[in-house]
Amino acid sequence: MQIRTETLDGTLIAYAAGRIDGTSAVRFKRSMQAVLGDENTVVVDCHEVTEVSSAGLSAFLMIARELEENGVKFALCSMAPRVRIVFEMTGFDKIIPVHATREGALDSLRD
Repeated sequence: MQIRTETLDGTLIAYAAGRIDGTSAVRFKRSMQAVLGDENTVVVDCHEVTEVSSAGLSAFLMIARELEENGVKFALCSMAPRVRIVFEMTGFDKIIPVHATREGALDSLRD
């Protein structure tokens, strides 16, 4: 699991890669917390995420709740079909906004 970031028009874009599972979920959560700055909007681009387990879902949920508590808008985007299915089957796509593209996620956060 790896994360790289960039800032685009005041939005933090975090690019997650690899598996987010029981072994890496805590590291993913800590890595996300470490890269968060003063941005009001955060998008996690998941196009390189290969697998998400229940521990990974929990990490996403904890990050989303923490951001929400701090008034930060948050969305996920660009999931591989097998990862998106996990979010849909568990209902997490109803809790955390998931968009097909980064542009769609950015547009949703501007509203």
